[in-house]
Amino acid sequence: MLLTINIFQSFLIGICIGSFLNVVIYRLPVGLSIIKPRSFCPKCKNKIPWSSNIPLLSFLFQKGKCSFCNSKISFQYPLIEIITGVLFIIFSFSSSYFYSFTLFVPFENLFNWTFLSILIVISFIDIEHFWIPQSLINFGYVTGLINLLFVEFFKNELFNESILLKGISGSIGAYIIFEFLRFASKLYFKKEALGKGDSKLVSMLGLWLGPVGVVLGIGIAYVIAAIFLLFAFKAKKIKKGSIIPFAPFLSCGGLLVWLFGNYSLVNLIYSLQL
Repeated sequence: MLLTINIFQSFLIGICIGSFLNVVIYRLPVGLSIIKPRSFCPKCKNKIPWSSNIPLLSFLFQKGKCSFCNSKISFQYPLIEIITGVLFIIFSFSSSYFYSFTLFVPFENLFNWTFLSILIVISFIDIEHFWIPQSLINFGYVTGLINLLFVEFFKNELFNESILLKGISGSIGAYIIFEFLRFASKLYFKKEALGKGDSKLVSMLGLWLGPVGVVLGIGIAYVIAAIFLLFAFKAKKIKKGSIIPFAPFLSCGGLLVWLFGNYSLVNLIYSLQL
């Protein structure tokens, strides 16, 4: 019973946060404040009352239309709310590497959900605009550093290794390696194959995941991207030379590492090789 209540609470918090993430995804690329003004219809610009701004329910009751101008509301809004709600439940049971050594974890979900929310916003903005906002990367750095300081302070006394140093070294190392890959791919393909924003995103992931985690995350990202491109080419959904946003793949890789933990994934990879 208690588990059911916790799952419902996680989903409820998730869809509410997802509603806010929709605001960030819409406003950041067009240079609007994510705080003011209050939510409004992108078509008629009328401010949306609280009764028409209830996550999921308002979309269903209004049949996916604005209550003022009757224009269709993008299905992306309830989709992101559902995705965030479901992922908030899933990541309530994550086995992230950095939390393996802490004795005090009441705020664990706060960091889980923050990391998840940042990557959701980055992914959807990159899909639509081929751009990763620096403000989101900066926010990821700040919250990631707070996470490291928190875990460093409350880590198990039997574990002497510095988690803070691991995170910082992972961030710096990941940026250098990915910048090298970006430069090498530019020389090989005679054009930009990876964006500078991807290097910054990888660096931010390194801060959260550590050296081993970020390497695993990048590897998983390339595997997912390869599978996606294979099916997309066969289905003729994309053409050769098309620009493909890479942030969603990097986000998926990073989140899978955060969800299952470094050791679980390393053991899985090792067992598959035997």
